[in-house]
Amino acid sequence: MTKSFSGIACEETGTHATSPGSNSPKACPVMDERGRTVAWVTRTVHRLYNIQTQKILDLKEIPIAHWFYLRVLAERGELNQLELSKRVGIASTTAVSALDNMEKRGLLRRHRDPKDRRKYYVSLTPHGKRVVDDLLPPVLQLISESISSVTETRSVFFGRFYMR
Repeated sequence: MTKSFSGIACEETGTHATSPGSNSPKACPVMDERGRTVAWVTRTVHRLYNIQTQKILDLKEIPIAHWFYLRVLAERGELNQLELSKRVGIASTTAVSALDNMEKRGLLRRHRDPKDRRKYYVSLTPHGKRVVDDLLPPVLQLISESISSVTETRSVFFGRFYMR
C-alpha cells in the first residue's frame, strides 16, 4: 500500500515505510525505522516535558496551563489580555477563566485600559513574580539535563530545523 506524506510517496512493507521500489526502511524521509514521523516524536517529547514540568509546578500548585501565562508575563511584563493570549497560543475567550483563577490566587492582576475600557492589561503581582522566580530554575535545569548528552552540532541543527 502506498501512502503520500507531503508529496512524498512511501510504501508500507510490514512494519516499515519505504520509498516505492526500495526495500530500505530509511529510504522514506518522513519516517524513522519504527515508522515515527518528526511530528510524532515532537509530540511525544512535548508530552514528556509537560509531565516532568508539572511535577516541579506541583510544588506551588500551579497547573501547567497557568505556567505558560506566568512565563510570558515574567518575560514580557504587562500585556493586554489579547496579546497575552496570542503569545501563549490560547484563544482569548479561553484565557478568561485561567486569568480569573490566577487573579484570585494573587498571581496576577488585571486592570482596564483607561483609553479603551474594552481592553484589560495583565501583569504579575509580586507574589506571582516570586512564584516564577522560584519555579523557573528547576524547570530550566530539567531542560538542561535532558539535552546535556546532545552534541552542540545536533543542538544547532535541531534549533534551526524548528525555528525556520
